[in-house]
Amino acid sequence: MIKEAIGFQLSAIGLAGVALLAGCGGGGGSGSSGGAVQTVAFDFPGGAVVGIPPAVATTKLVATASSGGPITFTSNTPTVCTVSGDTVSLLVAGECSVTATQPGYQGYAKASQSQLFVIPKRPQMVAFRNPGWQALDAQPVTLAAATNTGQPVVFTTSTPAVCSVSGTSLSKLGNGLCVVTAKQDGSDIFAAAATVKNIPIGTEQAAAVPFLTGYKDTSQTKELGKVNPYSGSSADGWYCGSNWCGSSISSDGGSFTYFYNIQPKDPAGLGAYWGIKLFAGTLTDLATNGDTLTGLRIDAQAAVKFNMAMNSEWFSTSNNAVNVDLALGHFALKDGKACNVTLRAVVKPTAAAATDYSVSLRDKFTINESCGLTGLDLWNELQDYPISKVEFSAAGVNTSVSTPGAAALTFTTKLTLTGAITFQ
Repeated sequence: MIKEAIGFQLSAIGLAGVALLAGCGGGGGSGSSGGAVQTVAFDFPGGAVVGIPPAVATTKLVATASSGGPITFTSNTPTVCTVSGDTVSLLVAGECSVTATQPGYQGYAKASQSQLFVIPKRPQMVAFRNPGWQALDAQPVTLAAATNTGQPVVFTTSTPAVCSVSGTSLSKLGNGLCVVTAKQDGSDIFAAAATVKNIPIGTEQAAAVPFLTGYKDTSQTKELGKVNPYSGSSADGWYCGSNWCGSSISSDGGSFTYFYNIQPKDPAGLGAYWGIKLFAGTLTDLATNGDTLTGLRIDAQAAVKFNMAMNSEWFSTSNNAVNVDLALGHFALKDGKACNVTLRAVVKPTAAAATDYSVSLRDKFTINESCGLTGLDLWNELQDYPISKVEFSAAGVNTSVSTPGAAALTFTTKLTLTGAITFQ
């Protein structure tokens, strides 16, 4: 009995010793010192981009130990990022590795946790305006492009049979599309960026790009841009009265017609206005607090093309010209009100019947609304901002040739647009 009791007592003491060793260290910490197990929670510090020298981007480091002890931070990649206290400095783009360590605290063993994150390069953009169609001759074309970071740009071409590039000089070698890339290769700070332009040479034309292809109904294009006709005169309080105006589309949605029948009691001194606003796909209006980003972008397209017909009475007047306005996404405040830079061409119809028109962007359009801005260049505006609205309006509404057979004295102004409105 005595031997058995002694044996039991030794076994109990041995088990207690094992439990004590387990509580004092081993298995839980990353260090070699003894102590209770603790953990380190280290928040992910990534997200910030590298700074532009001499400025250095920094990020606060946040980590906590389950023991409540203080944390020290160490950079494992000092050429990419350095650490001072709880702040990491992002020196260059690349992979930054930081370790958060609790070296041991009030009986707890050492513990650590590491985070590896990418420091992204700063984005950059290459602004490269298309010089437009070029005649096939020996006259070189000077190319110009710039980055928003001030980094140098290199020009190359992927169509050596059509054109060649040396520095900023482009030589024209044959008919076709000259494809030129303006590229900036990037650096430790900035990401690479490139912009491609297609320059038509000789007999080549730029691709035709549709602004709209037809009409879903009298209020929307097939591209879901808003259609907004308007008219009024001094005979109806400067607003189109009921039954005096209306819209219709063809059964296939290929054409849109808007008419205005003025029925004045006294034609003397009659004044009126008339027009159709056509918005780019999905747009219902232009932005009122900044640039409109939706719309058609011009590359080397040289003209706007459309098919137009008008009623014979309006055509027979001496004042039958049609204004074609291109409202760009370029926004500014003018006298405290929202304004968009607008280009205008005045088209003199050649027939009342449906006729195809092609209006040169560079030769026929002018900046009709500058929104108080100065130094605007028409081609640069077309390159830099989308065409968000196309508007047809009467330079002069028909107020002089009455409609035959009408029950009352009626002056009709009617326009039909058929087919797509394209830029090429």
